[in-house]
Amino acid sequence: MDDADLASGSNSDMKKKQKLDDSVDDGALEEEKRRYRSMAKVAIGYGINPCVENSVITEMVHTVCPDFSLDTSKLKTAVLEMHEEGKDKVKKMLKDGQGKLTLCYEWFWTSDGIDEPILNEDFIGISAYFADENWKMKKWILGYHPREFLRVKDIYVDSIKNVILDYEIESKVSTLLMPNYGDLGVEAFDAFRKWIEEKGKNLIDSRVFLIYCCSDIFRLMVDDMFKDINIWLMERVRMLVGWGRMVPTNWDVTLYNLQKAVDMEAKNVFEEEEDYQDYEQPSDEEWIKIKTFCKLAGCIYKVAKELFDGEYPTSNVYFHLLAELKVMLNEELKNSDNDYFLCKAKEILERFDKYWNDMFLVLATASVLDPRFKMKYLEFYCSKNEVSNEGSKAETVVDYLRGLYARYAASDISPLPKCPDASMNPNPSGLFKYLFDEEDEEEKEEKKPDGYKDFVLFQEFLMFEGSSREFQESELDSYLKEPVMEWKKDFNALEWWREENSKYPILSRVARDILSIPISRGTSHRAYVADKRECPDFIVSMEAKLVNAMMCSESWPRL
Repeated sequence: MDDADLASGSNSDMKKKQKLDDSVDDGALEEEKRRYRSMAKVAIGYGINPCVENSVITEMVHTVCPDFSLDTSKLKTAVLEMHEEGKDKVKKMLKDGQGKLTLCYEWFWTSDGIDEPILNEDFIGISAYFADENWKMKKWILGYHPREFLRVKDIYVDSIKNVILDYEIESKVSTLLMPNYGDLGVEAFDAFRKWIEEKGKNLIDSRVFLIYCCSDIFRLMVDDMFKDINIWLMERVRMLVGWGRMVPTNWDVTLYNLQKAVDMEAKNVFEEEEDYQDYEQPSDEEWIKIKTFCKLAGCIYKVAKELFDGEYPTSNVYFHLLAELKVMLNEELKNSDNDYFLCKAKEILERFDKYWNDMFLVLATASVLDPRFKMKYLEFYCSKNEVSNEGSKAETVVDYLRGLYARYAASDISPLPKCPDASMNPNPSGLFKYLFDEEDEEEKEEKKPDGYKDFVLFQEFLMFEGSSREFQESELDSYLKEPVMEWKKDFNALEWWREENSKYPILSRVARDILSIPISRGTSHRAYVADKRECPDFIVSMEAKLVNAMMCSESWPRL
């Protein structure tokens, strides 16, 4: 063997060794990446700041791999990468889904007394509500940013517009769920609605575009009464009933403790028992304020408890419960026995009536799509209000529902595909077919949405023709003619429509989109917040991009 052969063998061995070393390095990098992705899932799922060494993650790492040294910058990168991957999938799912979306705007504040360094205080969250392919209600956060980070002209409109453009869901958005405070600028939202219609080729009814939060209107009604009960009066009541510390709390807790004081006062507990002799008690005038609060807020709580203490309610449950609240408040007004009570009852009824009128169409439509009610409850309610303008509202609801059904029916109509002409478009075979089939399919998919979409007159014809079919013998007519279901409180309307999908293929789509409209931003204890919604403590010291990645990813499914 000559020197050349030896040199050649040596080079070959070196290349093999280098290749082996590279393979080991690649394997180590993949293993490290896998570990950081696992830790990122823990950080997202448990709400842990990935930029700070945390005992939960550190303990997990040391238990699984004692020699592994945690690099928080790599963990942060893993969180951001997972968010981008998830976002691409979420975007595709939202765009490809058949149903409509409601976008919800929320403002969150940093809680008082937080110990961590505060980088951001106020946050804007934009979420999408919809019914998924299994007809289950979903809420996905699509944007969650510090207020200062957004730098927008109109904090409401522009925040939502940015999310719509980012996720390319112009054709999917049908309604907005907004907070029920301040002047949101109706004109700005009307222009925004027209922008969505133009961008998404999507007709949106202005009467149901803006949905105002129900839990907010309850809170505002409670605030109207509570503002007359000063902090010194609350402190005295706290001492009397042994009500823990005086801290901001949910209004249902305030009601519970004030009602406890009223019940004790009615039994003369404060007068007869020696334990209370050293405490200063409310005056007669102050007791009137407390009793007024308890009686009126108690009416609100009865309805709120049915709405919010459980799973997220679909929109069909609101109409009859809010109608009940309206009746209760009017009865209290009619039976008022003092001027203060009368004034407060009128004040909150005025606020409630405005909300009721603004939301009547969407709530009544959802009620009609509840097979336990159909038109029966709406007609019953309107018959009780013949002296007012509400007696004619049933016709408005039916007209709206017929028009909505006609639009859905028309959207199901598409021109039949033309048969290919063999002479003009020869079918490729063999190798050429293998190479071009996929490209042809892609071209077909791209051309499908085109058709007659720009022919205004033809689109009007489709609407007319769909409407004609609807009036002749429609699924809507068939549904309304059938008897209502026997009343059952624990009833899942979305599940019923899913099971009836084959019987009502068009109307079930209408029902899914209407029933999945959220009427309140909060459920459970979050529905009773006394003032402002608070953000999670762990995000206040994180940079904007990471906040968005953490909050969005946590709300998404494990894709």
